Amino acid sequence: MSDKDFARGGRRRLVRAAAILALAASAPWPAAGSAQAAPDHDTIALQTLDDIVKGDYKAATAHFGADLRKHLPPEGLEDSWKHYQGEFGHYKSHQKPKDVKSGRFTVVSVPLRMAKSVGEFRVTFDRSGAIAGLFFLRPGVPIPKSMPA
Repeated sequence: MSDKDFARGGRRRLVRAAAILALAASAPWPAAGSAQAAPDHDTIALQTLDDIVKGDYKAATAHFGADLRKHLPPEGLEDSWKHYQGEFGHYKSHQKPKDVKSGRFTVVSVPLRMAKSVGEFRVTFDRSGAIAGLFFLRPGVPIPKSMPA
């Protein structure tokens, strides 16, 4: 360090630089296998959950890909949600989504607090950003390392 580093204001710059480095060093780095999901994935997953909770199953299917739309129409989604609530109780709240990359897919898991138990809402996005899978699960169901196409 030179004498100029401690000249007027130099000590403040040094402290500021040290604080910035400390913040950068403590920033969360993604774990191996985790994905930095596009912000839209979390937003869409939470909006889909909100639509389901409100009973707007048609809106909840708005981001479904063609295959999922064929296999899980709004009526099927409603039946699945009602069955899930029958087992876990009514929806109370959810926590922050967690995102993981699995092969060609991004999986967004949302922990749920239900009246009888905790659960998990899981949405799988394909590369185009469409919802390719939607699941109501018990907590702890592992995400496959590589999901089939």
